[in-house]
Amino acid sequence: MDPPLHTPNNSLSIEAYYSSMAAYWNPVCPSTLLVENPLGIELLGKRIVLARLNGKVVAFDDLCRHLGAALSLGRIEESRFLRCPYHGWLYNEEGRCIEIPSRRGAPIPKAACVHRYPAKEFLEMIWVCLMPTAKYELPHFTEFEDSSFYQLDNGKWKECLWKASPQRIILGQLDDTHFAWVHPTTIGHPAQTASPDHKVIKEKGYILSTFSVSQRKKAPSSGFSTSLTAKEEELSTVHYTVSAGPNWVHLRKDNGKGEIWALIQLLSPIAYNKSLMFWKIARNYDKDPTHDPIYEKIQLQIMEEDKRVIESQRPWLLPPISSSLSLYLRPSDLPLIEYHKWMEEEKVPPF
Repeated sequence: MDPPLHTPNNSLSIEAYYSSMAAYWNPVCPSTLLVENPLGIELLGKRIVLARLNGKVVAFDDLCRHLGAALSLGRIEESRFLRCPYHGWLYNEEGRCIEIPSRRGAPIPKAACVHRYPAKEFLEMIWVCLMPTAKYELPHFTEFEDSSFYQLDNGKWKECLWKASPQRIILGQLDDTHFAWVHPTTIGHPAQTASPDHKVIKEKGYILSTFSVSQRKKAPSSGFSTSLTAKEEELSTVHYTVSAGPNWVHLRKDNGKGEIWALIQLLSPIAYNKSLMFWKIARNYDKDPTHDPIYEKIQLQIMEEDKRVIESQRPWLLPPISSSLSLYLRPSDLPLIEYHKWMEEEKVPPF
């Protein structure tokens, strides 16, 4: 009997997915967006409020312990406290209420506190873990911590919303056999349909895939410094290194001549079927900022080409490999198989 092709994700599998993803550092907001006011975000189906208190980034449940009003609608006082907009309850950096205006002088109940989550700032991004301790340390991305690399638009985070889970998006980045079909006029070429030889290994906290392909020189991320003068049909060999974590992708392209182009995509799982993508590009060549619009334009086009297909995939959450809903084929799908197997080992989602 053939398997159902569009098995829906039920409430139990969705809640289990949220629980499994809660164990990781999840990127939620560029640091530049959190200044003097609290900021409400959504992460794994939860409302979270971010604030800078006593010089630290804190993350609380976005509801006052009194009657559940959104603390993100409140204000920060003395750079140390968060005031609820409804009845003025005042919270410190630990999430404990230290003042209730309607009953000044009376003892404050011990239960008058909101839950605080671990939060960190790294690479101008705020990360939140919904468990007391994260399963892995924050990822490091060499090119974006190296001053010899030029970052697109001064390293400003770009963002876009995808109607897909992080794992679906990441599988799309690990898939190197779709270039001819999804990107025929950008990095791909209709005649380049063969699967490259891969080397795939599992490291602590991520999967690493390496391969080489022929791609259009015209695309700035493939032709590198020759892209602006390349002819439409010219091809060049590009060496790829793709690292993929539970909610991030680091893609590095090398033309073998010392020119390197790198992309990171951080995926914030708003819900099981919705992700906010933050992305940056770095390169160690062509550091002319007037060329940035060209690099951004082609990257946006490539992502839109991917987005159209990835958002169409069902079910939203990855089905078990054993279900055969995803009919993987070796050797072309090796990076996808290894990533999917790793996600099953991580219980994302738990089957």
